[in-house]
Amino acid sequence: MTTTETQALLLQTPYEKRLAIIAETFGQLQKDVGIEDGTLVFEGNPETAYQQLFEFMEPYLANLLQQNGQRFARVLYKVDISEGALNKKLRAFPEKSYVRIVTEMIIYRAFQKVMTKMISRENLK
Repeated sequence: MTTTETQALLLQTPYEKRLAIIAETFGQLQKDVGIEDGTLVFEGNPETAYQQLFEFMEPYLANLLQQNGQRFARVLYKVDISEGALNKKLRAFPEKSYVRIVTEMIIYRAFQKVMTKMISRENLK
């Protein structure tokens, strides 16, 4: 699923649930990437949430890659982004930077985790 498809799916969701999904995605990213200083906070606007996430995550990940490559690799492992999937995206979008593609994949993966948990909770009711 592409970023556009993800955004379209989210915008089709009822507003209150959409806010919950977005807030949980922010929390999932904090946990997965190891952001413990409280700097990643959802501002409450679902229309700009993806852009807010991206604008925070891309420089954060670029810095992490430059400063601590081992930790960056652990984040990719923890988030469950395989080398094969990453290489496939890099070949498919040669105009995009490595960090941009990784950022998109990490945000999407956090969204997938949140949606899976929400669907599981719904099915348990």
